[in-house]
Amino acid sequence: MGVGACSVPAPRLSGPMADPAPGLPVAGPRPALMMQILAHPDDDLYFMNPDTQQALAAGTPLVCVYLTAGEAAGLNRIPGRARPAPDKGAYSSARHQGLRQTYAAQLGLSMFTRWHKSVLGLAGGHRAEINTLVGAGRRVELIFLNTAMHIGRGRLGLPSLWRDRALNLRTVVAADSPLQRAGAYTYDGLIDALVELLDRYRPTVVHTLDPDPDIQHSTEAVRRQDIEQPGYSDHADHTATASFAWAALIRWVARATDDGGGVPRFVTTAFRGYYNRHWPKNLPGGVLKEKASRLVPYGGEADWRCGNQAGCGDYNVGGDRPLTNRKGWVRSTRYRYPGPRPTVTAEPDGRLAVYGVLGLRVVRWRESAPGSGVWDGPDDLGGGPFAPVLGQAVTTDGRLLLFGLRFAALGGHGAANEREIALLEQSSRGGTFRAWRGLGNPE
Repeated sequence: MGVGACSVPAPRLSGPMADPAPGLPVAGPRPALMMQILAHPDDDLYFMNPDTQQALAAGTPLVCVYLTAGEAAGLNRIPGRARPAPDKGAYSSARHQGLRQTYAAQLGLSMFTRWHKSVLGLAGGHRAEINTLVGAGRRVELIFLNTAMHIGRGRLGLPSLWRDRALNLRTVVAADSPLQRAGAYTYDGLIDALVELLDRYRPTVVHTLDPDPDIQHSTEAVRRQDIEQPGYSDHADHTATASFAWAALIRWVARATDDGGGVPRFVTTAFRGYYNRHWPKNLPGGVLKEKASRLVPYGGEADWRCGNQAGCGDYNVGGDRPLTNRKGWVRSTRYRYPGPRPTVTAEPDGRLAVYGVLGLRVVRWRESAPGSGVWDGPDDLGGGPFAPVLGQAVTTDGRLLLFGLRFAALGGHGAANEREIALLEQSSRGGTFRAWRGLGNPE
């Protein structure tokens, strides 16, 4: 079935955004590649594993993009020893080394395998450090944008950059980095850098942190102890990073479709962060043990000879500490938008139809004949930008209703940050669809 036969009417305004028009071409299939957009070194290990490790074990190439330097106060504390002198460049470098150790181990290589380290040029004259390792037919790339976590007066860098139109957020040069000088990012500069990386790698799966953290019910003392932001239960860097990631995904899709290149063919998953502490733990013993073991090479030990003079990991994280930490983040892996990704229905002629979110838009695949197992499509039904899960219902007269959670506004600079439920409704059983309709937000 051609995309022009989807028969979705032209869009009309509904809420703060126009509904994207249906019937766009969808880019052709590409080899699998996973990209993760993270705030700090270790966010992937705590919040996205075991999904990441399972994809890597299956041979999927992995690209991890870390937005902050992870330097915090520059203290790489060694348990049982005196407090060290702060050194932000060294602490950032030690955390990078910890990542190289854990991903080398996940490829079945020695933890201290040498990686190829180089400089990656990005839009606007920005430069990032990139570390690459290939082994056993698999590939991992770590990209460090290294924005500063703090900008003075108690302000966090990324959350301030998300809100402040005029801010230039400096970067940190990690010790032993091929980068020799610091730079700075504006709001648009950071999004454009992420868009360039998305367009360069064209991932088929994108992992992000949580752009919609849960409302915070802890006391102020507990909130501060757990480094959670006022009003919401997650680190503010996580929320800002997720917001930048989704803004970049939206901008990437818009530019790709404006240029006639077709809707990029990717799916997304967002992961909860610090609120894992407050939810029931959901990983069985064997999975938990393996997940926790990935943090041991990352945490490292001060007496390891890893070849990195600045340090051999984030020393307060390794050993049994992921499992004994009272916060228990490692004991859960939870999706921000849970539920089955595909929605399956039957057409009146007996063919199966599958609806899902691809490139932030709703698409449909249909069998070419009943029971054939041969699929047409995907056909673009427009809408979006959507979170990855759809809901469905069928009316008493057999018409299909599809519901999506739409990012109705995600502009930063203090602008509105809105979500709404959007509805796609069949005009008759097995018939054409009406225009997307915004239903507002139940909050």
